[in-house]
Amino acid sequence: MKKISIYLLLLATISTFGQTMTNGFVKYKMTSDNEQMAMMGDVFMTSFYDNENIAMEVDMMNGMVVTKVYKKVKDANSAKMTMNAMGQKYEITGIDENGSKGVDLADLDNIVTVKVDKADTREIAGFKCYKAFVTYKDDKTGEFYVTENIKMTTSTKETGLNGFPLQMKIVTPQATIELTATEVSKELPADAFIVPDGYEKVTMEEFQQKMGG
Repeated sequence: MKKISIYLLLLATISTFGQTMTNGFVKYKMTSDNEQMAMMGDVFMTSFYDNENIAMEVDMMNGMVVTKVYKKVKDANSAKMTMNAMGQKYEITGIDENGSKGVDLADLDNIVTVKVDKADTREIAGFKCYKAFVTYKDDKTGEFYVTENIKMTTSTKETGLNGFPLQMKIVTPQATIELTATEVSKELPADAFIVPDGYEKVTMEEFQQKMGG
């Protein structure tokens, strides 16, 4: 369980952002060179969105551990997280504004430079994408392949990163993380933003204690 907790803290270095499509989801397969993350087996991340909500679900160990972060687009303090780890179910509340930024996959506010190469293209999940290389303030870099058919709308500043990433290679001091979209859909599940019943409500501090942190 402690390894799962460490994994989740590392995962908080990446995130999702909304787009102009009315609703839908993007599902990614994730790989990493981090040993603890590699032990989780196949990891899938699904970003759900509509005009008011964002949610990111992480499924690992063949569904034995499922974590989901929920957030209102216009309310940075609305973030909450659920975790079902082999039957142990928690709803983590009281996540502050800084903590909620962990659900913004491209970390837009920390971008320093963007270098776009529209000659470098590839097709991902049925969308034509071009390359964008990004540097950040915190010793992190990103190599994205983005499509302009899905547009992001929640950046707080002009970054030069236009479009939505369907493939990402994010290099952090802790690990290199790669995500590739396997499915893009305009169909949004009815329960995409509903926290299920049966989860014990805890604070982040209480959750970390339960995880052995």
